[in-house]
Amino acid sequence: MRRFANLCLRKIELWCYRRKIQRALALHLRGEVRIDGLAADHISCRLDIRWRARDIHPWDRQCPQCEREALFAEQALADIEAAIHGLFERLPYVDVVDLTVVEPSSEKLIANGTVDRPTLNEARPPMQSVRMRLRDLGINCCFAARDEGPSAENDTAGQLCVR
Repeated sequence: MRRFANLCLRKIELWCYRRKIQRALALHLRGEVRIDGLAADHISCRLDIRWRARDIHPWDRQCPQCEREALFAEQALADIEAAIHGLFERLPYVDVVDLTVVEPSSEKLIANGTVDRPTLNEARPPMQSVRMRLRDLGINCCFAARDEGPSAENDTAGQLCVR
């Protein structure tokens, strides 16, 4: 029942949003004598968003460097996937999301890409890997070995990239 109510609410919000656009294009509301106004052929809203990934939990900071990097990558990918779904669910008028994710303490790029609503809603075969699901949506992920000071182990230096 709650899911149905949320769906109805989103449809009402979308209708109100489109109605506001139609009213903005209705020239006769601004003193124009003619009542024909302008008609939109296509409406699309794009959200450009950038955020910093969360660092791993403080309890996990005592793990070896390679394990910390794996935990960070796993958490960042899960956060990206959840954020994409949350943005489209809570913003029914947004059609395209351009996202950029950087590391918590630097400007190093972790992920970027563009996801549109039809791509997200397409039926896909089930994929086990979050990284593969993101790649299928159009998100490029690249995790570099993070240097966390002089005690950082350099045996895992390099990058893990998916394009």
